Amino acid sequence: MDELDEIRKRKMKELGKKYLGKKEAIDHHIQVTDKTFDQVIGAHPAVVIDFWAQWCPPCHIIAPIIEELAKDYAGKVVFGKLDVDENKTTAVKYGITAIPTLLFFKNGKLVDQVLGAVSKQHLEEKIRKII
Repeated sequence: MDELDEIRKRKMKELGKKYLGKKEAIDHHIQVTDKTFDQVIGAHPAVVIDFWAQWCPPCHIIAPIIEELAKDYAGKVVFGKLDVDENKTTAVKYGITAIPTLLFFKNGKLVDQVLGAVSKQHLEEKIRKII
């Protein structure tokens, strides 16, 4: 079990360097998985996670809005996308039963959520509450 823990720690450190260790602001969404989810929400003061799937038309409608917001709020909010088909554990943990669902985290704690493809303005109202 010690060897497994060491491997896990090393992988988390590598992921941290890859995704979180950059000095510049993240101005695009990052891919989040069951394995990286806790690290991502714990490493940034404000995080929005988009739970989505490739087959979901409303998910594709909201995707460009997420990218715009990632640019607009670079350095203030980190945006992540989690594919629910490939990462069922986290989706089940947070009770995701419909997509797209966006979860808003402040200092690692879930503080809000939005269900469905909504306007950029609506999302900005929610974002302003976590920054």
